[in-house]
Amino acid sequence: MAFKITWDDYPEAYDSSQIMEKLSFEPEVSFEENHILLEGDNYPVLKLLQKNLQNKVNLIYIDPPYNTGNEFTYNDSFIANGDRHSAWLSFMSRRLKCAAQLLQESGCIFIAIDQSELYVLKLLCDQIFGEDNFVNDFMWLHGKGKKDTWSRTLQQHTLCYAKNKKALKPFKEIEYTSWAKKNVDKDPRGDWFSGSISFTEQRSNPNHHNYFTVTSPSGIKWTRQWQCSKEEMDELLADNKIYFGPAPEYAAVPRKKVFNDQPEEVIPRNIIEQVESTRSAQKHLDELLGAKAVFDNPKPVDLISHLIEITQMPKDSIILDFFAGSGTTFEAVCELNSRDKGNRKCILVQKPEEVKGASQDCDFKNIAEICKARCQNVSQIYNEKLSYSVLYFND
Repeated sequence: MAFKITWDDYPEAYDSSQIMEKLSFEPEVSFEENHILLEGDNYPVLKLLQKNLQNKVNLIYIDPPYNTGNEFTYNDSFIANGDRHSAWLSFMSRRLKCAAQLLQESGCIFIAIDQSELYVLKLLCDQIFGEDNFVNDFMWLHGKGKKDTWSRTLQQHTLCYAKNKKALKPFKEIEYTSWAKKNVDKDPRGDWFSGSISFTEQRSNPNHHNYFTVTSPSGIKWTRQWQCSKEEMDELLADNKIYFGPAPEYAAVPRKKVFNDQPEEVIPRNIIEQVESTRSAQKHLDELLGAKAVFDNPKPVDLISHLIEITQMPKDSIILDFFAGSGTTFEAVCELNSRDKGNRKCILVQKPEEVKGASQDCDFKNIAEICKARCQNVSQIYNEKLSYSVLYFND
């Protein structure tokens, strides 16, 4: 029996169907637009989006409040009573349940989190998405880390869940190798190393579509599940990129030859090191906005684009971020569209929260204004179309 996490539930006003009936977007949202920025509380917005986007969203990325004790102010009285964990779980469970309904069967969600609520978030997501749909915790090494008396924490966590893991495509990333030092068969293309391209007989699934037989030059047959299709294997064999061991026996388990500087699809590691730091992300945002440090700790654009890329989602995917913050997800989507000629559509939701620590002369009065300004600048850079709507109460 699966473990269930329980907490004292704290209702929200938007649980009421009567209130929801009086909410709408102004101006009316057209989902034919390329990208949409919605200003308002994300809980009612998510409920309204179900009318148009239920089972249609390919990928969700969110960076919610971490509930560190001084950042999450869902309700100050809950925190004062020592019940901030229940308050946070109530807050998150409502939004994640809505998110699950928006995802396609083949879709997935990434949730950024630190250690404050990592373990309860994992249990909550097991409950909402199903523990069998947990993909991994993709940990971003984000600089010098956060230290205390006992340790320095170098990573930030990103939990990934599938709507239905059986329908989720395998994740892949492109890697360029440079460490091959040998050329045992004197291949004219230069040094190479061998990589695994099959499962063992014990781990192979005879019913899998990649279960077939490969015959070595000496006639030895290898029947197992391969990490490529029969057509792809035939191409590798024709291009002398499968190594069967030394001649004339050719008796080794077939492996794929990988040459230096050759792009190679690999299974992504859950440790993400190859992206920018928080400091560089802050500098980039400051330059975009023409203002200094008006938003704390923005995520690097290449972190979000990396997560989107490894999922292998279609180039016309719908990508949702309902804790939009400064709008990093929007820029990542625009950058990817520019790079691979994609037509991804980004939907952002951001509440007009007060900018913490903003100076008196700050032009941005709330985070929604920051997000809007960044998205407008980015849309002009990449020539992408952006529409803007506000959630309002219709009396």
